[in-house]
Amino acid sequence: MNEIIQPPLPYQPVPQAPRKRRLVLRTVVTVLAVGAGVFFGRMAVNAALGAPDDSGRYRLTPPATFQGLTLQDSGPRVDAIKAGQGARKPGTEPVAVVYADQGGTARLVVSGVSGAFTDGDPGAALTESLHSMGVNGATTQDSGTPAGGSMRCGTLTTGAGPLTLCMWADHSSLVTVTVPVENEPVTFEALAGQTRALRAAMEVPKA
Repeated sequence: MNEIIQPPLPYQPVPQAPRKRRLVLRTVVTVLAVGAGVFFGRMAVNAALGAPDDSGRYRLTPPATFQGLTLQDSGPRVDAIKAGQGARKPGTEPVAVVYADQGGTARLVVSGVSGAFTDGDPGAALTESLHSMGVNGATTQDSGTPAGGSMRCGTLTTGAGPLTLCMWADHSSLVTVTVPVENEPVTFEALAGQTRALRAAMEVPKA
């Protein structure tokens, strides 16, 4: 009796992530790495530099849900954010999260750090950071209360498409909020409104 020999299955290579997705993640890393590099240099111990009275007064606690979106604190995009943030600096507490819709699609990418900011003019530091990142058309936005500080929003041109972002800075935190390039474009005013609402929810006084 002859045994029927099945032909070998063709080699199936492991599929790679779509090129656009890889480019998106690289863009996230670049944006956050450059932005963080400018700001982290001005973070220091209060006693050493005579920081403002409100320095380090707030902490960052991302809510589990935000405007119908759900918090994601793990996954490839969160890993990309953490890679962009680099090594944690003593005395700081980093934040790297994504807010996704019910289908799991990322709608907001959030990277931040809390600590003791000593810069006397957060607005000037924001302008310097955005310029270093190559952000176009940066505009000043209402930063919200009660922590004050400053907010700027602008667009970064990337190979994957325009990346709209808003950044706020005060004497307790620095946070960047971006809309992934695979989403529909949003206006600065719309993202600024979301950023203010998110700030009000996640920047809370220390106990």
